[in-house]
Amino acid sequence: MSGQGTRKHWLGCAAVVWACGSLVLGSGRSAAETIPVYTLDPRSEFVVQLFKAGIGAKFAHDHVVRAASFAGQIRTDPADPTTTVITVEVQAAALQVDEPPVRQKYGLTTVLSKRDRQETQAAMAGKDQLDVRQYPSIRFQSTAVEPQAQGHYRVTGDLTIRGVSQSFTFPVQAELRDGLLHAQGSFSFKQSSFGYQPYSALFGAIKNQDEVVLHFDLIARPSQE
Repeated sequence: MSGQGTRKHWLGCAAVVWACGSLVLGSGRSAAETIPVYTLDPRSEFVVQLFKAGIGAKFAHDHVVRAASFAGQIRTDPADPTTTVITVEVQAAALQVDEPPVRQKYGLTTVLSKRDRQETQAAMAGKDQLDVRQYPSIRFQSTAVEPQAQGHYRVTGDLTIRGVSQSFTFPVQAELRDGLLHAQGSFSFKQSSFGYQPYSALFGAIKNQDEVVLHFDLIARPSQE
């Protein structure tokens, strides 16, 4: 974020993302057959990365937003991965902005003050941005999963933010290791696609880029429905 007076930098999206998350892998087996179900582990991570822009960008900061509250499952039929259904849901009010360990992980060396983070968090949650009171969750629902090379998949699905849904396709790398399901990937999206504009101040001299990147690193363990 920039200097004093522009600290209320919104972090759009996402939260995403910006997400809470669940993966559900379905199959065409009969109801009598047992399909393995995996529950998303709290060690999973969803982080949205935002980038500064504008002629005053040197006075601003890039940002990271981590999903602190999420839940989910993965149901999978190894014999037919094309039946996969992915559902990811994030509690928007629980998104955490610019935590020092997360900033460091993504190569952001500037440590922001607690006050800066609180002001940014408030702006992000406000009506002009995520409006978390009216839209408490961010959700992803897959519509197709296509196997690629060994351990690699192409996922298509709908991301919903502020009640607006947009379709995305992105690569995912996944494997079953030591009884746990691991999946990693990332994809980018534009904040304006969901009905709001990136943060801007001083007549656009300081602002966020419209495009952000959602990174996810999932761990899921066997469970029962």
